[in-house]
Amino acid sequence: MKEKWKTVLKCAAGALAALAVLNLFCAWYYNPTAYEWDEARATDTIRTPGAFTSRATEGFAWMRMDANGYNNAETPGEDGVSVLMMGSSHTEALNVMQDESASARLNELLAADGADGMVYNIGISSHSLARCVANLDRALERFAPSDYVVLETQDVELPLASLALAYNDSLERLSATDVPLPDWLTGQPLSRALYRQIASLTGGEEDADDSESFELTEENYDDYVGMLGFWLESVRETAEEHGVEVIIYYHPHLVLQEDGSAVPSTPELYLQAFAEAASRVGVTFLDLTQDFLDAYESGHILPHGFVNTAAGEGHLNAEGHEIIARALYEIIQEEGGVGA
Repeated sequence: MKEKWKTVLKCAAGALAALAVLNLFCAWYYNPTAYEWDEARATDTIRTPGAFTSRATEGFAWMRMDANGYNNAETPGEDGVSVLMMGSSHTEALNVMQDESASARLNELLAADGADGMVYNIGISSHSLARCVANLDRALERFAPSDYVVLETQDVELPLASLALAYNDSLERLSATDVPLPDWLTGQPLSRALYRQIASLTGGEEDADDSESFELTEENYDDYVGMLGFWLESVRETAEEHGVEVIIYYHPHLVLQEDGSAVPSTPELYLQAFAEAASRVGVTFLDLTQDFLDAYESGHILPHGFVNTAAGEGHLNAEGHEIIARALYEIIQEEGGVGA
């Protein structure tokens, strides 16, 4: 009987040791910070302020959230914010090192020109363009950028229902938790990693939008452009009320072909409609399709995907962030720069 209990205790000790090792590994492999409500509603949620995060599921990156719960090395100082960056997990950039994000690189480029104020990144996972627009007024009120607000979109095929809800600021607020587990499990890296794998297997998408997209045709094209223009005009007016210019940039995925070439995963008619609507109402629209194609054709650089993921799929990598930063920098310089 005594030997039996010894065996049981040894097995239990071995299991606990194995769990401890797995938990330690997962602390490096996938250890995201928890979400919290953003009381100011500049974004629906924030990350836990000051929390450390590490990810090796896409790329290899680790960083600490700033005091406001966003992915920046620091919070704005006395000079304040010159450019406010808003967007989804691509803008949040938790899959690259903190100094490799588009906001960090744009900040370096503008600072080299002697610009006052910092580029401040308040991108948060699942914040689509519509959701950013819904929060736009509050975000500009809180962070008061002096020159620009930059909005990201990874899709130009926008659900009209979401646009209407965003216009009326009536989108259902995002959940304050991404791991619906008991508190004693939520903080464990192993449980987070397992939950992520299960969500991936069941088809969970971090930035998915379940709304149905409008079916655009040549027949309803003009009506669609008019509706989209009406929505974008409200975005421009909100920005103008806060004394800033608005830039919306689009980053398409590139799809590799059998012959080794790459084509953008862009619905051309929707892209044309978005660009035309933005032009009509005076919103600067930056389409990065050609920038991405040029990078691939000249150096076989894919802006999305990592060495530990499928080629060209998933989040923006360091090269993608660099291309975006330089394209934004060029537009800002063409319009007179920061502080002009």
